[in-house]
Amino acid sequence: MEGSLYLRLTISSAMLTIFIALAILPSIAFASSSLAWPRGLMIVALVYFAQIGVGLWLARINPWLFKERTSFPTKALKGDKRATLILFGVIFVYFLFAALDAHLWHILPQTGDVKPILRGLFLFICGVILIVWTFSKSPFAKPTPQIDLNEQQCVESCGPYALVRHPMYLGLMFCIAGLSMILGSKLFAILAIPLIILGFLPLMRTEEKTLASDCEGYTTYAQKVPCRLFPWIY
Repeated sequence: MEGSLYLRLTISSAMLTIFIALAILPSIAFASSSLAWPRGLMIVALVYFAQIGVGLWLARINPWLFKERTSFPTKALKGDKRATLILFGVIFVYFLFAALDAHLWHILPQTGDVKPILRGLFLFICGVILIVWTFSKSPFAKPTPQIDLNEQQCVESCGPYALVRHPMYLGLMFCIAGLSMILGSKLFAILAIPLIILGFLPLMRTEEKTLASDCEGYTTYAQKVPCRLFPWIY
């Protein structure tokens, strides 16, 4: 991989990590006048290294998509600023309040120190695997409001698309819920479900509307796979 791609991967991973850190660390400083919080620092590290790992894999199998995902601002962000602002705003507020709950409110207290972290790691890893699986089946999959139409676009029941129409968003839900468990907030691990539905619904509607009108076979596929996120439910 070219040196410039390494740099782009490092910068994009750092930007995502800083975004998460800005959401959780000020809450901790406010609650305890200190940033010495191992769980918070753990999820910051997890986000960074997961982004690096998936990026290295993606650069090998799909350099075009890798460049698109590591560009900022992307064409997707320019194409639908409203949907993007809703998405990042919801995620930022979510982690802000998750950190406050974990460190200050304890609305649904966790029992034990190690088991919640292990459960969170399991959910996070499951989410990363699902995202990677989605990328391997759809070379155009992106968590942004940009639709790429191509004759190779997956409009058949292949891989995770046989279960739901937006498997990558389901993978992100697992990742976010896992991070909340590691953070120490059982409540916000549960709230990851409505977060994904509300935060990503504008993107899902935009994608479905564009694909239905411009991508041959998508309407038939949507009838065969009626669920957006949760198999047999929604």
